[in-house]
Amino acid sequence: MDVSAVVLHKLLTEQNLDLWAKLKLSFIDPAYSSVYSAIARHYNKYNNLPTFEDLEISLREGSTSKTVAALKLIEVTEIDAEVAIDALLDQYTQNETIKLLDRFVDKLPLYDTQEIKDNLANIVLTLDEKTLTTEGVFSMSDILLFQQDDERARNRIFLGLNNTFDAVLNGVARQELILIGGRRGSGKSISVNNLMVNQYEMGNSCVYFSIEMTGYETLERTMSILAGVNHQNIKQNKLTDDEVMRLVKARAGMFVESDDLVLEFMKTRDRFKFEQRLVREKVLKQDNQMVIIDDRALSLASVDLHVGKLKAKFGDKLTTVIVDYLNQIVIEGGFSQFDWQPQVIISKKLKEIARKYDVVLVSPYQIDASGEARFAKGILDAADIALTMEAHDKDLGALSFETSKIRGGREMKFTSGIDWDTLKISADPLDTPEKKEKIKKAGTKKHKTDEDVVDLPWDE
Repeated sequence: MDVSAVVLHKLLTEQNLDLWAKLKLSFIDPAYSSVYSAIARHYNKYNNLPTFEDLEISLREGSTSKTVAALKLIEVTEIDAEVAIDALLDQYTQNETIKLLDRFVDKLPLYDTQEIKDNLANIVLTLDEKTLTTEGVFSMSDILLFQQDDERARNRIFLGLNNTFDAVLNGVARQELILIGGRRGSGKSISVNNLMVNQYEMGNSCVYFSIEMTGYETLERTMSILAGVNHQNIKQNKLTDDEVMRLVKARAGMFVESDDLVLEFMKTRDRFKFEQRLVREKVLKQDNQMVIIDDRALSLASVDLHVGKLKAKFGDKLTTVIVDYLNQIVIEGGFSQFDWQPQVIISKKLKEIARKYDVVLVSPYQIDASGEARFAKGILDAADIALTMEAHDKDLGALSFETSKIRGGREMKFTSGIDWDTLKISADPLDTPEKKEKIKKAGTKKHKTDEDVVDLPWDE
């Protein structure tokens, strides 16, 4: 029996609005597309589903009326509507998978290993989009207003950039997309590096997609923040004994039962042997990790693939995904990073990934001299929170943030302290009158043009 016919028959006889909400024209066999269109026209005009009699009157004659008459005669009383729509969706998914795989196989000889993985992941993304029906529909008995403290804590994520910001929002919600805008040299990457370290220190896991910096460079910054060690000393291998000790302890803290290797290091002072034994003999903590993915050609498919794997590994302990940065993500179609259309698409897809895997997704983006999103204001449409930031003069040790968009909240400005040696952002707000006045007088770090500076000028 034709599954499309069964579904349409159940829809019209049972007046099943839940079934209608899940049904798409693309799911239906083309032979019944005109019937679907007739149902949609009726629903849009009268805000209810038509009966067979309604369709017979509106259609009167023609091929569609004959199709409706044939549908009316089907006997499927023993079949549940939910079973029918699931079977239809399965059938559609199978057919679309075959089409996508056929196109993939045709080009397979042209792909290298990474392109094969990316394209397979993109097939999954495409199927997700094609088979998406409706958002969840909940009655007042399906969602609980009063949540236990542990459940509320699971659903709210504290960023740790500023205590006032976190307190006002009571943390940000899972599934939110947060975009952090700034000019080059404003400290965007350093800010999201701090976000990763903050989640780790809270006992959570975070994944950091690095596009511009290598994995090693990202690790250097991360360890500088985590251990409170001068970043330049790490880069130049000019560490003091105290700094080496702090790095050793921070590195060991990532692994289970590693105290014995720390004690051994204290005797030998051989940091290289310590780390070699650490990664060879010890096991990383199961659900409290910082994962760095270095991909200069990062695609949305790769983001989806990796986050999916890490979600399966860490579960709810995976709280935050960082993509550094939005404007550098590769999208199919030969677009330049300066084209606004793909940036809007990317922003929307990042939001979908945040919702799909129940994580907070954070991505920096570039702004122009006027403070607008560079090349594309539309990238902010999908964001739940959009921040713009600016670094003040190095001696002042301050970063200022301002919300350019905050869904369901009030606009905010806040300033946090930063130690430019260790790159650690303090969550304590710089809100004393004296400090505010000093910041106001100092202004922000002066730029010639975006292209004349690197992140950060004093970090060279």
